[in-house]
Amino acid sequence: MELDIELTNTETKIKKEMKHFMALVVMSIAFGGIAMAFAISSITTNALALTTTISNIFLNIPLIAISLIVASLALYYIISTVEIMSKFDEIQEDGAGEKNQTREKLTERIVKLMSLYRDEKPQIKRMILISKIAGVCFLANALIQTTTLIFNLATGTAEVIPAVGGIIVSIVMGAVGFFIPSSFRKYAVYWDERLVRSLEAEKKIATFMEEPQ
Repeated sequence: MELDIELTNTETKIKKEMKHFMALVVMSIAFGGIAMAFAISSITTNALALTTTISNIFLNIPLIAISLIVASLALYYIISTVEIMSKFDEIQEDGAGEKNQTREKLTERIVKLMSLYRDEKPQIKRMILISKIAGVCFLANALIQTTTLIFNLATGTAEVIPAVGGIIVSIVMGAVGFFIPSSFRKYAVYWDERLVRSLEAEKKIATFMEEPQ
């Protein structure tokens, strides 16, 4: 009975960790897509500006170059994150829908998750960092939009509903950008501890396998 309760608690904990990780992956892809969209928009705007006038050529060309770099980095980031998502989906689909998994099945899933975390740890750290940066950008945008709205209200030229809608969206996205990586970080600590323990176990096994002198 106690063993069943322990297995159930472990299974629940692992599923919770996986949900937080999936949320981080999805938000990372979303933020990468937003960055890429802004970069493409900047490229288009500045390229069109060059076709109409060359007076700002020394401004447009650097902006196009910067936007191309940002778009390339965003694309690379999205592809890297999607690859992690694909690997994670394979782990998630293995045994999906099964309840009260056996200890062997649960151990297998934990080992696969640890392997994924170990192999993709640098990218996962980037996902956490970029999500927080995106959160800061959205909150800064909300502040700018709020300041602009107040100024426009003072001059009587404000469109309140669209402005408030934009502010709310920016605040929500900013909060999510902070909350998801922060909530996942505590699970990352657990995964780090598991990796350390697994390495210790591997070393012990290696000593057992050594031939006696």
